[in-house]
Amino acid sequence: MYNGRVRELWLVVAVVACGSSTPAPKPVVEREPVETKPVEDPQAAEKAEREREVTAHRKIEEEQQDALGATCTDPGKHEPRCKPSCYVPEAADPRSSAAKKVKGPVEIQHLVCQRPEGGPFMVIDVLDPKLAVKPARRFGKAHKKGWQADVEAAFKPELFVITGNWREVVQPLTKERLRCANASQFAVLKKPLDACGGTGDTLCEATGNAAAHGLDVIHYRLFEARTLQSSGDTDGCQKAALEAVAVARGMPRWRQYAKLNVGQWRENARYRTRFDGVLDEDTVFANAQSLGMDAEAVFATCGGAAGAPTTAEQEQSFHTCW
Repeated sequence: MYNGRVRELWLVVAVVACGSSTPAPKPVVEREPVETKPVEDPQAAEKAEREREVTAHRKIEEEQQDALGATCTDPGKHEPRCKPSCYVPEAADPRSSAAKKVKGPVEIQHLVCQRPEGGPFMVIDVLDPKLAVKPARRFGKAHKKGWQADVEAAFKPELFVITGNWREVVQPLTKERLRCANASQFAVLKKPLDACGGTGDTLCEATGNAAAHGLDVIHYRLFEARTLQSSGDTDGCQKAALEAVAVARGMPRWRQYAKLNVGQWRENARYRTRFDGVLDEDTVFANAQSLGMDAEAVFATCGGAAGAPTTAEQEQSFHTCW
């Protein structure tokens, strides 16, 4: 009995000893130090952002000023524009060299055209290379009624007399179909016709005029873009349309620059253009803006980037060395 009691006591001691043993300590894991960012000053951040915007804007302004001032005044140094095809500016009116000594009372032959859908009557002499200027023994008489009288009234106070019937003429560069009629202008010349087919009051591509050239380029590139679009050439379509967009954007900025900074702008001038005939200044720039909007739509349809992004150099290319 004693031995059994002793055995029980030993068992109790053993159980207590096992239950009260101290567990092994857990390993200590060292953590990487957490980098704390300084609290940004909202006012300082706003100031820095403004400075970045001002710097970027100043850079754009400098690029614009450089591009606006890069004018090539020598038509002989102008190079053909070849993006994507080559556009060659209009040559001098052939009558300027064929009749250098013709003065006094003269008959100046013209070609009066109108688009099939209507619109203004346009003098587009470049479509008829046989036109001439010759001495006039007597002046022709304007029509008193009929469609001829309506056309002649559009050119008063100049004396225009319709001498032929309407016929279809195709513009060779744009394939545009026009209805045209021959006409004669009677006037007294004090000096021979110039390269624009006028007496010094008309500006054109042949004399290096940038406004006339710019509008002609927009017309040509828009036609080219539409042609490439119809043939499935989206890359070429984008290139042609983007140049039309760029020139249309650059023309009004250049006019403002020329009037404010150069002081050589000719007020109340007339512009002989290749596709719209002889226009006044406001009509030249209004037509450029309208065609530019059409070109933006074509550019987008051909997969061009949103907003049709252009650079200052592209926008002012029409008055640099072409």
